[in-house]
Amino acid sequence: MTTTSNAATEGVGDHPTRYHPSVVTEVLQLTGRNLRKITHEPTLVFFSLAMPVIMLTLFGQVFKSIADTPNFPSGVSYIDYLLPAILCTTLVQSATTSSTAIATDLESGMIDRFRSMPIRAWTVLLARNLSDVARGMTQTLIMLGLGLAVFGFRFHGNLVEAVATVFVAVPLSFAMNWLFIWIGVLVKKPETTQIAGMLVTFPLMFASSAYVPIASLPGWLQAVAKVNPLSYTVDAARGFALGSPSMGALGKSVLIAAALAVVSIVGATSTYRRIDH
Repeated sequence: MTTTSNAATEGVGDHPTRYHPSVVTEVLQLTGRNLRKITHEPTLVFFSLAMPVIMLTLFGQVFKSIADTPNFPSGVSYIDYLLPAILCTTLVQSATTSSTAIATDLESGMIDRFRSMPIRAWTVLLARNLSDVARGMTQTLIMLGLGLAVFGFRFHGNLVEAVATVFVAVPLSFAMNWLFIWIGVLVKKPETTQIAGMLVTFPLMFASSAYVPIASLPGWLQAVAKVNPLSYTVDAARGFALGSPSMGALGKSVLIAAALAVVSIVGATSTYRRIDH
């Protein structure tokens, strides 16, 4: 009885001799819990889908004349140029939910319950990340379906390149989710994390090659766009979609995502362990 009582009061992950379920079991169960929670919030699902659809519709109409400018790729319609960027930005935008979700769990006391269970601390954060990547990929596939069925988007390359278009942004999405999880455990307030999310994602999205060629931007903004990690991811996705893959852009996108992920994982997990409940 004493052993059971002590086990219930120990901090998660603080005692290596304590019994733990397998890592896979923990991650799967926690990821499943997060995904089930999403399905119980239909308004979140609706508005998460509404934003990229609105952006695709508005940008597809407002900026379509850019296809007639000298800097635009010849023989490419604006919708074919735009949709790969929308797929990437959808994944990046969906990452902001990670910070809000982890902050909500902290504020509601759910994290306290996790810490009283025989589970590792870092699996809570990993499961949060994986469930949000899965949600973001679902949104991306829906956007791709709408692009093909409604907006007239067409792949210019082969099947392998089409699949690569969809998945090329996953490494950056994984890294951005970790970054926003870190923000969530630092800020701890859902409302504040939403503002922080916009402050991070909006410059990434608009100071990039997502919506117009970089050469069309003002000089100072070109300099920003050329070092923006989202630009490399968009360029890689767009290259696959248009049948002219850029391995250089893909390599830079993956390397930047890996570096960002490492820094964010260390920051998020160390901050999470220091949280004083």
